[in-house]
Amino acid sequence: MYKKIMVAIDDSEMSRCALKEATLLAHAHGARLCVVHVADETLMGMHHRTFATTLNLEHARQAIRDAGRKLLDEAQQGVVNVQSETLLLEASTQRVSETIADAAKTWQADLVVAGTHGRRGLQRLILGSVAEQLVRLAPVSILLVRSH
Repeated sequence: MYKKIMVAIDDSEMSRCALKEATLLAHAHGARLCVVHVADETLMGMHHRTFATTLNLEHARQAIRDAGRKLLDEAQQGVVNVQSETLLLEASTQRVSETIADAAKTWQADLVVAGTHGRRGLQRLILGSVAEQLVRLAPVSILLVRSH
């Protein structure tokens, strides 16, 4: 039986399906739900010199965090009949999957739910897969959800 379920979201249809599934599971188990989003700043750090000449880095980072907070606020409105909280995570030196895995350990989640695009071949090679990395890194069970 799950007591603490963490669900990782971004602004995709797959993560909306993951949030719905996590909410249903939390309700069925009487579990707490933690909705997380990772503000991914890793590309900014990797290209610091390029961005520094064209952008105010702190302004750009704040915009990323603000967008993440808005996404979490919208997600929270859709969670009903479940005790829930939101958590904005920041990835500036780690991969998104590492950040989520660390948060799951810290929050002592029993289960992490995430959406997956189900990419294959060259798409997967080029874009990578946060879900696949999360399966390898997470200290708890993972439920991957595809779009319904």
